[in-house]
Amino acid sequence: MSDELTCPQCGKRMRYNFQQSKIMCPNCNYSPLDAKMTEAQARGPRPEIDITHRGEVNHNAMSAFRTGHDLLYNGDKQKALDSFRRALNFQADFADAHLWIAELTEDEKIKRDHLGIILAYDASNPEALRKLMILNGRLTPEQATRTHHYNDLPLQQVAEPVKTETQVLLCPVCSGNLTIDDESGRVECRFCGHVEQRKPRTLNDDGSDSLAMALIERKARGVKWLIGERLLHCNECGAERTIPARKLSEDCPFCGSTHVIMQDALKSFEQPDGLVQFSISREEAAANIKAQLGGVTQRIANLFDNNRVRSASLDGVYLPFWVFDAMADITETRTYKGSHRDSRFVMAKTQTRSTYTDGIFNLEVCAVESPPERITEKLGKYKFDTVIPYEAKLLAKYPAQLYSIDFDKASLAARSKVSNHMREKHSRKETGDEQVQISIFSAVRDMNFRLLLLPVWVATLTEEDGDIRTALVNGQTGRVVLGKAEKKK
Repeated sequence: MSDELTCPQCGKRMRYNFQQSKIMCPNCNYSPLDAKMTEAQARGPRPEIDITHRGEVNHNAMSAFRTGHDLLYNGDKQKALDSFRRALNFQADFADAHLWIAELTEDEKIKRDHLGIILAYDASNPEALRKLMILNGRLTPEQATRTHHYNDLPLQQVAEPVKTETQVLLCPVCSGNLTIDDESGRVECRFCGHVEQRKPRTLNDDGSDSLAMALIERKARGVKWLIGERLLHCNECGAERTIPARKLSEDCPFCGSTHVIMQDALKSFEQPDGLVQFSISREEAAANIKAQLGGVTQRIANLFDNNRVRSASLDGVYLPFWVFDAMADITETRTYKGSHRDSRFVMAKTQTRSTYTDGIFNLEVCAVESPPERITEKLGKYKFDTVIPYEAKLLAKYPAQLYSIDFDKASLAARSKVSNHMREKHSRKETGDEQVQISIFSAVRDMNFRLLLLPVWVATLTEEDGDIRTALVNGQTGRVVLGKAEKKK
């Protein structure tokens, strides 16, 4: 007896009932069709599936996609996969069909292929990024489930100084203090001459990260720490002291050893990705500031205020900068106003619209609040072909600050700069017709970033009248920026 025709309730043979048009058991009236209907009613209707695809979706592709989810809801995984593949035959860039194929397949290569196709069309698709980060081990599935929210992380103030892990910059041969040779840029011992080996430069990996991935990873954390001070323990002399949270490196006031903070107990910050070494000496920086103070504008200012410099201090420091690369979708609208030369005929306004993609690279956003942005943004562009991989020992001569402006906040400033840059760049196009007006709209589609330490000479100038003025010098190009004089606090 066929198992398909055996009644699961009483074991009798089922037969087709012509009056009710279905297979039934003549003994207990059981019907497989009724059982399936009851099961479907118990499950209820299939839940709606959120669509992540940005843009229009072909109706045939959408129909195949929905059919795939009906099949998946009924437990037919293989036919569901076939239906999702059929959706891609109608629309190759349909992100959600790629997502569900990557979700259902067991083959990691196939998963990566489909996720890669999504990100080629939409580099910030959050679902594709989450799945790829899980494959890469950057997120666990549990962490990924905690990122499906749009809320900012709660801020948690830390009342006590946070313990830190540091690296002491001492010579491995004689235990003397390390320094940097200004001409060669080498890390060497000032006592025995030992030269430290540096990381080799790599052309393919500059340490940059996807902004979209970093933001998702940030959401997986439960809290954002606000730290006022860190506790520094010197392994050389045993002294302990607190330092401001803004410092990345610090000299021990008791034994003189240089300490670089590698991490704190809360893992509240990221290490820099690279560094640009000083190429402007202290003497050159001082001469550039003096020349700037002797300029025409400053001489005129002296006629109205006693702002001659009485004393000055000049120190080299590495300031952290978030450096962004961005790709943007540009929408260009040309409005043809018509000719007004002939008053008997005025052409109605018409518009044409075109879209294309453009990029901007090495966009700098200073990651500290002091010195203020109004000064640091005028330092001028750095040349990033000289960036070297960051190592703690590169801070042997000049100290470094730790960022106080995080990448998420800096990215908002970067987006604004991208928009302004694209508007200025593409609005300058020559049309040859004064009656044509060009308007530009840009939307950032993809952004990468890295954290670099850039060289800056910081001067504090005390004027004859007691006012204090800050001056900055780009440690690579020598460009001088003078701040406004302020009353001494």
